[in-house]
Parts: sequence; C-alpha cells; structure tokens
Amino acid sequence: MVERSTAATTVTLLPGHNENSTEGGDPLNSAMPDYDGKSLDAWFVGDAVTDLPDDLETVREMRKHLPEYEEGLRQYRLMNHIELSFATSDGRHVVERSVNRETNAGEKPSYVGVEGEPGEENVVRDIIERDDLDWFGGEDKLPADVSNKRFESDVAHEAVEDVEGVRAAVVFGGSDTYIEIMREKFYELGPVAFLETTGMDLEAVPAFIVQPPTMYTFLELAVMADGTTLARVWDVSPYPKHYLYVDERKRDETEFEEGSRSSGGDWRANENANERFGQWVMEEQGLRSPFSPHTRTGYEASVAQASSTGPAPAMTYGEDGDELTASDVASALPPLFPW
Repeated sequence: MVERSTAATTVTLLPGHNENSTEGGDPLNSAMPDYDGKSLDAWFVGDAVTDLPDDLETVREMRKHLPEYEEGLRQYRLMNHIELSFATSDGRHVVERSVNRETNAGEKPSYVGVEGEPGEENVVRDIIERDDLDWFGGEDKLPADVSNKRFESDVAHEAVEDVEGVRAAVVFGGSDTYIEIMREKFYELGPVAFLETTGMDLEAVPAFIVQPPTMYTFLELAVMADGTTLARVWDVSPYPKHYLYVDERKRDETEFEEGSRSSGGDWRANENANERFGQWVMEEQGLRSPFSPHTRTGYEASVAQASSTGPAPAMTYGEDGDELTASDVASALPPLFPW
C-alpha cells in the first residue's frame, strides 16, 4: 500500500515598504493608491514586504510590527489551502475509504490594520476616535470580511487513461471590513450626508466604497494514483499579488507592479494612479468576480473563455507520475467549479 499526499496553498500579498514614521518610513508606502493622501494608503497599512520567501512555514510566522499595535500582524492578506491524501495498492486505483481532504476553512482571517501614528491625517482613525460615531466599535484593527466568500467542492473522483485520482477546488476571498461598513453607511445616509458626517472629500469616496472589491483565488488540486500531481489557480483577483505554494514550497506567482502612471513612465510611491487597482475595482461591476451579483454561469463562462485564450490558469505547478504527466492531467480535466 502506497500513500499519496499533496498540498497546495495560495497566499495573497499587499506589497509595501516601511510605513513607520518614527523609523524614517513613509505612511504612504504600499501598493495602495492614496488619492493625494486622503484615502486608502493613508487609511490602512500594507504588508510591509515586497516579496514572500520560498518556504511557506516562514510566511506563516512572519509578522509586521507597528507602533500602533502591541501585537505583530500577519504579512499577507489571504491564504487558501487544499490538502488531498489517499492510499493506492497498485498505483492505478484509489482506495475509496482512505480518501481525505483538508482545507483551512477554520483559519481566522488576517487583520485589516488602520494607519495612524501621531501627526498622520487619517479619516478612518478619526471616526474610530469620535464619541458621536460608533461605526467600527472603537477598533483600529478588524478581521477581514470573509463572510459568504468561500466555496468548497467535495472530493471529485477522476480517471485519466485508466489511472484513478481525486481532486478538489476552493474559491476563497476577503474584503476590507472598514470599507464594507462605510459602504453600508454610504447607502444608509446618502452621499451628501455621508461626506458631511465623515468630513471626507468627494474624491476620497470613489467606486471602492460604493461597491467594495474582493481579493480572491480559485485554487484546484488533483492527485493521481500513479503519483502525478497538478495544482492550478484558475483565477485570481487582478489586485494585489498572489503566490502558489505546493508542498510548502513557492512554485509560481502572478506578475505585479506596485502601480502604474496614466501619463507613462515609472510609478512612484504616493502617486494616485494604480491601473491594477482600478481594474480590480471595476471587476466587481461585471462577470469577472465569483462574488459579483451575477449568476455563477456567467463566471464559469468568463473563466472558460480566459482559459481558452489567455491568462488562465493564473498559476500552475505539476509533477509527473509513473504513468501520466501533469500535462496529461491538465488536458483531461477542465476547471472544477466548487459549487
């Protein structure tokens, strides 16, 4: 009897540099746009790192330490995970009763941390500290909103060229809880009253409050009885940066620039324009997000089109087995949608 076991993990990172003013850092020093210092990068802290190490256990242990908080905060936004295992007696068939699937569905989400060393302007922190508003419960860090943003498949049994195997998929996402609350207040109060109540400028309340976007990954893992494995990330949010780890090692990542300039040339920290962020916000209005208010059929068609013409899978990694190749498995198995 031989045991087969493989794990795949995606990690979503919001790149950033030192945001500690007391250490010579810049509070507007992440891949978030800042809208002239009046919005996102002035409100929240990034992950204070521009890349992640090759070892996943190191990623889990990494923490950013900021003067605003006594505890260290994770240096990633989201983690999506699947582990599959089973036994095979001959390298061709799966022992049914041995099949096991694990995910990190029970993991607590990362915190969204509010920027705010003394002397820094921050409307969100001002709201937290006001006695007449209790929008955020007085909390300057809140867990990311992951409610209704997770879909998990059961274990699917497959056969490729008479070799049995199993696979599973998870779509997992999260959004900024502060932004979600502000969205509720925006529609409850109306645009004019919202601006008057918060003291925000009109340009600081663009589409990302009217319809908060979601960071997400669509992860799928297949394991065959002959030892062939294939991890595919069929889709990711355009923003920010995502990594694929297989068996605890970094195997692939998405391309990501911290920002872009509408006028061309290199983007610099503190500039308003960020093309990827804009694409991400607008995605929520169409069929591209699995959490947008449209039918799942529309999202499936969108992923199918992308996989036939271009960039899907967004990330992939496979290892050949005794009889099959990862390419054989990829050709035989279309996306497994987890609903």
